[in-house]
This record gives sequence, C-alpha cells and structure tokens, in this order.
Amino acid sequence: MTINYKPPANYLFSSGARKSMYIKESLYRNFCINGSIVIALCTLFFISNHAFSNIIDDIKADMLLNEAELLDAPVNAGWAKRANITMGGAPRGDATPSWWQPNDKYYKSSAYWHAITPWFIIYPGTMHNASNVRVKISEIKLYILKRSSNTWELVNTDDADPTWQFHQSYISSSTASQKVNKRIEPDGKISFKLNKGLNPIHGGIHKYEIYGPDVKAVYAQLTTELVLDDPDKRDDRVEAQLLVSVGADYYPDMNLRVRDFTAPHYWVPAVAASRFGLVKRDPRIHHVATISPPGPIKNNGSVLSDSLKIIPVTEFEANPPLIESELDLDTL
Repeated sequence: MTINYKPPANYLFSSGARKSMYIKESLYRNFCINGSIVIALCTLFFISNHAFSNIIDDIKADMLLNEAELLDAPVNAGWAKRANITMGGAPRGDATPSWWQPNDKYYKSSAYWHAITPWFIIYPGTMHNASNVRVKISEIKLYILKRSSNTWELVNTDDADPTWQFHQSYISSSTASQKVNKRIEPDGKISFKLNKGLNPIHGGIHKYEIYGPDVKAVYAQLTTELVLDDPDKRDDRVEAQLLVSVGADYYPDMNLRVRDFTAPHYWVPAVAASRFGLVKRDPRIHHVATISPPGPIKNNGSVLSDSLKIIPVTEFEANPPLIESELDLDTL
C-alpha cells in the first residue's frame, strides 16, 4: 500500500526547515563559487605556464638561424645566417674577438666596460618586392642580470622607442648617406621605410651606464609590426620580406663614441644579436639573450673563456626577466 503524505504548509516554512534549506543552499552556492575559483585558477595556471613555455621557445628560436635569406649580405658574416653571441655577459676588452684589434690595446685588456646600448637592424630579404610598407619599431627593453643580487634590472627606464637611426652601406653604398625615412604613427609609435636603394636601417636608443663587474647576462626585446606607408594605395604587404634583428653593444664608458676607441675599425663587437626574424602584419616580439645553448660564436679567439659569457638556458628559465609576450600584445 502506498502512503501519500504531504507535510503541512506551515511545516515547509518553519524555522527549522528554513535553516536546513539555507545551509544546503549555502553549501551548494559556496561549492559552485569556490569550485569555479579553483577551476579558474587552475586554468590561469595552465595558460600561464603554457604561455611562459612558448616565450622561452621563442627566445631560444630567436637565437638560431635567420628566417629568410638576406639581400646581398656579406657571405662570410655570421649575422648573415644566424644569431650570435660575441662579448655576451662579459663587458671587458678581453671578451672581444681576436679579429677586433683597436690601436689602443687598453681596450683589449681585462678592464671592464661601463656602458651599454640596445639596437636593431631592419634588413630586406631576397624576396622583398613591396614598396608601400613600413616597419614599426617599439617597446625596446634591455635587461641586465646582476651578479650581486641575481636579479634582472630594466636598464632603459626612460626611453623605449628609437632615438637614433642611420642607413648601413650594404646593398647600395651610393644611397647610404640619405636621411632615414622615419615617421610617428597615429598610435605614437615610430616607423621606418627603406629607401630606393634598400639600405638596411640601423637604429636604437642612447647609451646607459652600467657597472661592468656586476653584469652576468643580458636580455633585450622589441616589438615590430608591418604597416602601410600610404593606406590609400594598394596593400602589398603580402609581397614584403623585411626582417629585424635586435642586439646590444657595450662601450668602455658613457662619454666614448665608437670612433673614439675602435680605430682602425668602425664598429665595436656586439654583446649579442638575435636572428633576423620576419616582420609581420600583427605585432611580433623579437628577443636576444646571452644563453647557452646556442652559446657564443665558436673559436672567435677571445682571451676570455666563452663559458664566462653566457648562462645556461635552464638558469634563464628558472630566473627569467619580466618579459612580454605576444599574448600580452593581444590583450592591449
């Protein structure tokens, strides 16, 4: 026999019943909220780790082979094929390669150097056929890992956009002296356009003072974007093949210019330089780091051991600088 029982209406709204229902609803609500938080935190943790792993992969890739063949680049130049680490995290004269022999041998000694500047090079590839394009360069960031604290320090806290630029003589020496075509875009960022001679553009920001003995490693990044020169003309960005390398140079001190100490040379060996990476329609971050692998240029003849110019990539992964990724750019 089935007994059909329906509680009195006043029972359903009695204090005991209300309390029981309240407790059950609270537990359920807290479970849902806290469960959502846990799921959200786990998701964020997973995304964060995945994004960080991607950044590290990008950094390591940027220290390998160029992404395209450079137009009329010197055959024997290492940078024409790949990234390179020359002086690395060792700002001192005996970290320079054997082929760099300034007249003043003091600059080949173990004396430390105390200034640094980040730079970039815009270079056309052999398949570059676009004429209505510009390269936007922004967010230049230079970090130094300090030996004394094992912490990364952002060096350029004032300027993140280019402050100087000139043409290199590669490809067309007769047009290298022309003024660089530079303009400020609507978003305030700076862009550059190659001249008719397709001379590479070398630029950067000014020198910064450092304490040479405290430098353990160097990392730098910048952001590029391929934009139109004239929006009213045909969009030929699909025909563009422009590449960018980011790097840095040490100087013995803040007051010296290249010509003051490098003669008979006209340049100073780089800290390091990234591979030449393609500039794309979407913002892209290019990286350079004094890490191993890949490690320094082999057998460059420096007096200082190559092992003192780099840190292992595992150490970089365990203690990275505050680096920005394309994921961050997508959220801007």
